[in-house]
Amino acid sequence: MSIDDDWLLEDRIKRIRALVRSGVKHLVFLHEAVPYYLRQAEASEAVTAELLMRAQNSSSPTSLRAGLSPEARRDHDIALGIFIDQRQDRVYDKILKWVADVNDAAMRIFTDDRFRSYRALGAPPPLVASTADPGSVERSLTNFTADIRGRIVELTESLRDLGENEDVAPAIRDAPGGWPHLRGLVGDSVIDGHLRHMRTRRTRAEISSAIGSAKEIVEAAFKALSATHGVAPTKAAPDLSDWWKVLRPHLADQSIDKALGSTDGALIKLISSQVSLVQNLGELRNKVGSGHGKAKHPAGLGPAHALLAVDTAHTLTRFLAD
Repeated sequence: MSIDDDWLLEDRIKRIRALVRSGVKHLVFLHEAVPYYLRQAEASEAVTAELLMRAQNSSSPTSLRAGLSPEARRDHDIALGIFIDQRQDRVYDKILKWVADVNDAAMRIFTDDRFRSYRALGAPPPLVASTADPGSVERSLTNFTADIRGRIVELTESLRDLGENEDVAPAIRDAPGGWPHLRGLVGDSVIDGHLRHMRTRRTRAEISSAIGSAKEIVEAAFKALSATHGVAPTKAAPDLSDWWKVLRPHLADQSIDKALGSTDGALIKLISSQVSLVQNLGELRNKVGSGHGKAKHPAGLGPAHALLAVDTAHTLTRFLAD
């Protein structure tokens, strides 16, 4: 390969990697778009209500949303939030500009097979603005988010075609709206609160916070599962191992070990080791985290340890919630 070829390959990799990273930022926003738009609409409705109160000379003005069903009201608020956002930050237009840049890169850089795979995605689905069909606005936003995720996947695959790798799974997984296996078991606000801490793992404070949240989200899952099965530890202040002891008979099928011919409970031990890993990392966090009287951050404790805690928590909770 000539120097010119090396430069061209490096330039292609650099361009695709930049598109992947900016795409992940857009995806992170889209994962949190619904609550963001609902907050936008709520603020707008508050201003509107105040204006109506003055115009109608009433302390209880007639709301523009009166008479709407809960689903229709939610769709109305999301559509209003999208409209407000388009007038202020124009995020949707920025994402479409990113799609256009990806389209250009696909034609110029992708291999023939990769381009055919990417072209199969077609154009991004439009965001529905009409609330005539309750739920249609939120569904269109979900479809649009899935489309952007698909384009990011094609970009990362194109990097592999060029011999490079860009692991965006943690960023996507830990974005707001992630960890769907826990949704419905643990409250969304609890999950998203921990995800805010787990997705950033650069500074000492962030590393400590990510490890702590990994432990706490496992504990939240254990508590929810314990309530489902009607069991609870006897200790006043149980740790993860105590929660696991009362849950193990309900969640770990010992018959699998027997079917495999295992006499030492290998599968049970494997699951228990995951619990122990999260517990031990949590104890480590208590020793180095803020508020525990430990100002010194030990050498060698870095983002990789925080990612280990998050990955383990994700794997463990996904298995247990299945």
